[in-house]
Amino acid sequence: MLASTRSVATALVSALVALLFLAAAPAAYATNWYSASSPLTASEDGTIRAKAYGTAYNKDGMLKNHTFYRDPHGYNRGAYTETTYSYKEATPNGEQWGIELGKDQSSRNTTNSWVDQYDANDYSSRKASQGRVHVKTCEDQYLSPDPCSRKPYFTFVI
Repeated sequence: MLASTRSVATALVSALVALLFLAAAPAAYATNWYSASSPLTASEDGTIRAKAYGTAYNKDGMLKNHTFYRDPHGYNRGAYTETTYSYKEATPNGEQWGIELGKDQSSRNTTNSWVDQYDANDYSSRKASQGRVHVKTCEDQYLSPDPCSRKPYFTFVI
C-alpha cells in the first residue's frame, strides 16, 4: 500500500510540474488572414493586380508571417507582398504603439501560380507587451505608384 501511495504522489507531483511548465512557457498564437479562395487583393481601374493570403504568428521571440501571393494575370510586372512590424512599448506617457519597422518585401512574381514567402522580426530584446504584423500585396509598376491592397494588421501578446 505504501508503494502505491508513493507512486500516486510521484505521478501527481510530475503532473503538477508539467502543468506549471506549460503554463509558464510562451504559447504560439496564429491568425490565418484571408485564403486562396478569398485573398487580399490589390486593384487598379477595376482590375485585380495582385492576390495574397497567409498566416501571421508569434513564436520563439519572433513575429512571423507566412504568405502565398500571385499575379492573377501574369502581366509581367510582378506581384509582391510587404510585411512590416510594430510594437507597443513603454514611453514616458505610458504604453504606445511605435512606428512600423523591419520592412520585408518578397521577390516579384510574374506568374499566375501561388508563391511561398516567409518573413520574421525578432522582438526578443524589446520591452514590448504586444506586437503587430502588418501585411499588404502590390503590383510592381515601372513609371507610376504601385497599386496596393489595404494593409490589415494582426496583434499578438508577446
